[in-house]
Amino acid sequence: MKKTFLALIMQLGCSLLYAQDSTEVFDFSQYGDASQSKSFCTQKVLNQSPSKQISLGYEFNPGFQNNHDLGVERINSMGGLRTSINLLAISTNKLILSLGANYWASRIRTDDISKSGTMNQIYNNRMDVEGINLLMFKPLNNRHFIIAQLNVDASYIGTDNDWQLTKESITYYGSAIFGWKKNDYRMLGLGVSRTYRMGRPLIVPVLLYNKTFNEQWGIEALLPARAHLRYNFNPDRLLMAGYELEGQQYDLAGSDRFLQRGEIKPRLVFEQKLVGFIWLSAQLGYRINGRFNLVDQYNGQEEDEVFKNKWGASPYFNLSINLVTH
Repeated sequence: MKKTFLALIMQLGCSLLYAQDSTEVFDFSQYGDASQSKSFCTQKVLNQSPSKQISLGYEFNPGFQNNHDLGVERINSMGGLRTSINLLAISTNKLILSLGANYWASRIRTDDISKSGTMNQIYNNRMDVEGINLLMFKPLNNRHFIIAQLNVDASYIGTDNDWQLTKESITYYGSAIFGWKKNDYRMLGLGVSRTYRMGRPLIVPVLLYNKTFNEQWGIEALLPARAHLRYNFNPDRLLMAGYELEGQQYDLAGSDRFLQRGEIKPRLVFEQKLVGFIWLSAQLGYRINGRFNLVDQYNGQEEDEVFKNKWGASPYFNLSINLVTH
């Protein structure tokens, strides 16, 4: 089943690559008199980092320690494959709708046998996240817009590194934002989000702020999830400095427990055009543990925690090849 899911992502990617290379010429005159049409704002500011339609990457963390009440365990490394694809389903000046799929795998490497039996299952199997998403950008006029996103993931830790989907492994989250775009240099939005970014379901207010100051400098932020200061060397190369919060809740197959994982990642992101629409993205940062605890309830809260880990911080890097749109 895992191979089927990855094959689906690659098949969709090939279809998109074929579409990207199409030389078909459209006759826009068939859509009516543009002078009589209503104008709508676009979804990005000038010089904003390119959107990734297909991404294939790998993330790696070197060794660190896990301290908990039963002792100290040495983690040699943690890392895994990260892939995603986002396809435009509708793209007009009145509505942009995209469908996406993603796969995030993490594998812990350790020589220690955990003093907690449940942690042995985590150490000996992948932490898998396989998801689908729907993203909508709806301009209301040339000044106001709505953004809505819905994600559904299957997040689990099996017993044989195999597909073990259960209803308890399904997590859902999303956001809705109402925004203002004064001009092509600034976007501001306010909304609400249901998120697992720190491993536990939370409903939080969100602030979207994308600002281009000049040809070199800008800000790209969706608080509290992420924020970056951007420097454009030229249209084909940029550097960003900031942070991102990540996380998910995993069902431990065959047990009544769940792993809630959350991370804080201050980082530098370098992006460079290679050829055409193909870009390289490289991240170098520091992973700080926010939460890596076990609970005995689906969407458990602090009172449901049955085992707490204190993971040490560690540097990390992420390297990916991406097919982008501007």
